[in-house]
Amino acid sequence: MLEFFRNLGQSLAAKALLLLIALSFMLWGVSDYFMSGSEQSSVVAKVNGQKIGGALFQKRLEDARARYAQVFGAAAAEKITREQGFSEQILDSMINDVLLSEEGRRLGLQVPDAALVKKIESIPEFAENGHFSKARYEKLLVANGLTPAQFEDMLRESMLLAQLQAIPQVAPLANAGEAQQLWAWSQESRDVESVEIPFAAFAQQAAPSAADIAAYYQAHLQAFQEPAQVRVQYVLFGPQAFLGKAGDKAPTAAAQGASAPGISVEGAQAGDKAQEEKARLLFNAQVENFKDRLFSSPKSLAAVAQAYGLRVEESPLLVAGQVAATGPFHDPKALALAFGKAVLAGKNSEAITLPDGTLLAVHLIHFQPGQARPLAAVSADIAQILSARSSAALAKAAAQQVWKAARGGKALASLTRNGMFSYRNTADVTRHNPQGLPPGLVPAIFNAPAPQGGVPSLGMAKTGQGYAVFAVTRVGVPPAASLNPQVSAQIAQSLEEQRMQLLFAGYVQDLRSHGEVKVFPQQVAKFSR
Repeated sequence: MLEFFRNLGQSLAAKALLLLIALSFMLWGVSDYFMSGSEQSSVVAKVNGQKIGGALFQKRLEDARARYAQVFGAAAAEKITREQGFSEQILDSMINDVLLSEEGRRLGLQVPDAALVKKIESIPEFAENGHFSKARYEKLLVANGLTPAQFEDMLRESMLLAQLQAIPQVAPLANAGEAQQLWAWSQESRDVESVEIPFAAFAQQAAPSAADIAAYYQAHLQAFQEPAQVRVQYVLFGPQAFLGKAGDKAPTAAAQGASAPGISVEGAQAGDKAQEEKARLLFNAQVENFKDRLFSSPKSLAAVAQAYGLRVEESPLLVAGQVAATGPFHDPKALALAFGKAVLAGKNSEAITLPDGTLLAVHLIHFQPGQARPLAAVSADIAQILSARSSAALAKAAAQQVWKAARGGKALASLTRNGMFSYRNTADVTRHNPQGLPPGLVPAIFNAPAPQGGVPSLGMAKTGQGYAVFAVTRVGVPPAASLNPQVSAQIAQSLEEQRMQLLFAGYVQDLRSHGEVKVFPQQVAKFSR
């Protein structure tokens, strides 16, 4: 990835793009995060009483996706931005922005106009023939969907962030000695003898008996429970029920107790904001009537569906504790509703409000209680669990015997149990080149002390496929004179940057721990789609 950025950064346009991407992920337009009013369904988070609106969170996500697409291409950007946790990272950055902005105001930090102008004029991507070019400046901003005012607000707040970053940096400097130590550590090589004891070597010996399998089944019966399953009918009721229908207006209160009303918004058009608002008001006026109809006709959803012109739909097979991949039952509250006591008793459910404001009600079609899977269906799985457990215990015991024998003076090469275990003698193992040794073994090799007086340093480690006993026979460290001064300076700079990042991360975390931060996961999920 770093190599990609280095290659990308060779062109002037690419450098300008990377600059804008970096700035767009810093503090930018923090005041725009806040929303007024009390519409809780549009709030994704609260920070010290300030609300972060869902629409702006959604825009931040879209901007992030667009800028990733500019750098990596649409396909790669789609994969990156759809990864689990991406939306949460964007929201975290917005929360941190708010906290840092408040901290900057508390400390009285400012960025004067003169300093802002000087900063802009010093950015080489905005220069032509060695001098700042207003035409080039405006052209690059337009190409990246920014106005000068937006960019200047972003840059001003990023400069404020730079002032805040300087606050916790007490002593981030790294000296040449530390750079030498880190370089020597990274270049160290070791010669190692090892005997690997695989779990598979004990598979036959570890095979469980039928009695063992049955005993495990009875002791862990809860682990083999199949969850309850249900299939339901459901209706969705929202403002859309009042759009695009011909007929009379909503019934009066006197008519609501009689025959099914014909409810519509005459001449409504989906894109007409006025009609949408009218539909919303009509919907709000009918919410309690909708709930009353569910209660007064509890044996079916047909009456309420007929009254409001709704379609009765059928859910997929729902599994307790597992939200559906899509649709209304992707909401945990909707799934819980389908397994509610009233529904399982054959009555209509109450109406609940989904994240988009739509009401959902359900009625039972079929219910399958949870039950334990039969022993015959799970015996193979149990055998595998018991065999793996026993094999691991036997391999560990064998490795301990090999280690003790080696400690007693026997050569590792003679402790393979006639070839049952594999022996290796590997030279020049480094942290970056394990020379084919199992990954779990390499950290143990480099954590072991160096051999003393010609006596190897012995150890034992668990690997992915078994255990290994090893002997470090030689440690090689390059002489200090072989470290290039330029490389030493780069290492020291890298150490300083890492320390600064850690200190600043701690500073932000402290602000967060002392602030009042509340995130609304359902709203985050809603606006992340």
